[in-house]
Amino acid sequence: DFRTPPHIREAMIAAINEGYSNYPPANGDPELLEAIAWRIERDSGCAWNPKDITVTSGGSGAIFGCMAGYLNPGDKVLLPQPTYSQYADVARLVGAEVVWVDTTRDFHLDIPALRAAAAAAGPRAKMLVLNSPNNPTGMVYGREELEGAAEVAREFNLLVLADEVYDNLVFDDVPYVSTLAIPAFQDRLLYCQSFSKTYAMTGWRLGYVAASPGLIGPAARVARTTGGGINWCMQRAAITAIKEPSEWTKIMRDEYAARRALIAELLAGAEGISWTPPQGAFYAFLKYDADVPSRKIQAILRERGVLTRSGTEYGPSGEGYIRIAFATDRESLTQGMLRVRETLTEAVQGRLQVAD
Repeated sequence: DFRTPPHIREAMIAAINEGYSNYPPANGDPELLEAIAWRIERDSGCAWNPKDITVTSGGSGAIFGCMAGYLNPGDKVLLPQPTYSQYADVARLVGAEVVWVDTTRDFHLDIPALRAAAAAAGPRAKMLVLNSPNNPTGMVYGREELEGAAEVAREFNLLVLADEVYDNLVFDDVPYVSTLAIPAFQDRLLYCQSFSKTYAMTGWRLGYVAASPGLIGPAARVARTTGGGINWCMQRAAITAIKEPSEWTKIMRDEYAARRALIAELLAGAEGISWTPPQGAFYAFLKYDADVPSRKIQAILRERGVLTRSGTEYGPSGEGYIRIAFATDRESLTQGMLRVRETLTEAVQGRLQVAD
């Protein structure tokens, strides 16, 4: 719900007035590609060639470019669940098969389960998708589990799509480790990013893929074909977003942390409702102890004026959960959470009227 910081908006206006309104360079503004490479090295210590980066239509365009660029019908994609719904959507769109992999009770990677799933998938296993901080759980993967995932990827020759769009929204001084900083990923990585979350640029639809040497081609071709080049003046503003120091991301992160605390307060003592407080992002994945399908709960909450997401949108293990986003003001969040608590309590106590 935050507005894009003023210095980024002003850079966009200046770019328009300077004439950046024609077709942009195919893979992205060269200065933006340089700035992205600079950010990668600054944040991860890993040098990156700008030629291995392509600008996309948001983080969604980055994901689509990588999956449509590399997956063929019949290929298998390993998805540790619960996870962002777009991965399964795109995989199915291109004819690939989704292999759901269970995570631990607190939603971290289960390396033995991942290895078993890769082995069972056989030679058609092509890609592993990692999302940290995770949507919908907010969990942040640690170095040890990422290194374990890298071993599995190497053992079974999997490409690794790493979606890290919430990397600057991590709470409580939890150590954040990027896949960029894990050497064993470096010959098979498709790193997807977005300007939406870190810089409150959700409506700008601006993202990118940074790929290991030799891997950018298919993703870039799909991005160019489907996007036709990304608005040039927005790319110029994105250079300012990366390069100009700003406190705005910290301000947003602190506010999200305060909203997370508000949710904890509003859920305190609720019968049959539990959650693992997120380590990052701005989602709460709520579990309720009732035999009512998540999609029914979602529909009832919608009727009561609260928009949530069914846990099953994030994989079969999401049954019995709903996801809320606390990317809204505290007053609206309070009103919504009170309705959520009341509805889930009715379900737990068997008082919720559920139509067939």
